[in-house]
Amino acid sequence: MSVLPVRPEPHRRLRSPAQPSESLRLSLLGGWSLHEDGEEIAVSSNGQRLLAFLALHGRTQRDVAAGVLWPDSDDQSALANLRTTLWRLRRRVQGAVISTQHEVELAPRMTVDVDGLVAAGRHLLHQECADSPADCAQIGRDLAAHEPLLPGWYDDWVLAERERLQQLQVHALEVAAERLVQSRELASALEIAQAATLVEPFRETAHCAVVKVLLQQANPAQAIRHYQRYERLLSRELGIEPSDHLRELVRPVLRHR
Repeated sequence: MSVLPVRPEPHRRLRSPAQPSESLRLSLLGGWSLHEDGEEIAVSSNGQRLLAFLALHGRTQRDVAAGVLWPDSDDQSALANLRTTLWRLRRRVQGAVISTQHEVELAPRMTVDVDGLVAAGRHLLHQECADSPADCAQIGRDLAAHEPLLPGWYDDWVLAERERLQQLQVHALEVAAERLVQSRELASALEIAQAATLVEPFRETAHCAVVKVLLQQANPAQAIRHYQRYERLLSRELGIEPSDHLRELVRPVLRHR
């Protein structure tokens, strides 16, 4: 199984002891929210988009950020919109963004839930990961619990990041399930593999993982039922059939039946 290449983590400044504690929490998974010391802060739609963009892309040239966030405006108007948005953000919440003449980025005191998803995914994908089966299963459960990035947002840059995170998430879950199979922790492996199919219902490798675990559990009837549900899903939604590889997994059982 190939390892999905992932974008390097956004740049983060090192924090000195004199800097504020991480009291700002930006959530992008399952919806946008910003909290300071547990209290929710209301931010304009432009402010939300700017903070989300910086959380996902790290330090960015001002003209690049303006061009992405206001693609229908000319360069000068887009930069003016960026300046206005930064000014309003500073009035609404102190210390959220650091901006210079040429660049803009999130302040060090801002924590972002997406970073937790990326860290967990990369941890599971690390080939030298030496977690115990119990730890591997728990990391997988935590990873599976993450909701999609900014549901209801349809900007091109959001769609691209949502797909990237989803692929990282489901691939890491597949790897975790395979490690649990190797450790003969079949119940946990089935749980994690099934979670992968919920993250990406059309991804065949996730469904292959479920079928393999069910067959190793000596549950051929459940394996066939899972295969048939996936077969119907593909036919109904995409008009295609499962691959030969997945069919070969269940063919001996079907022949026997």
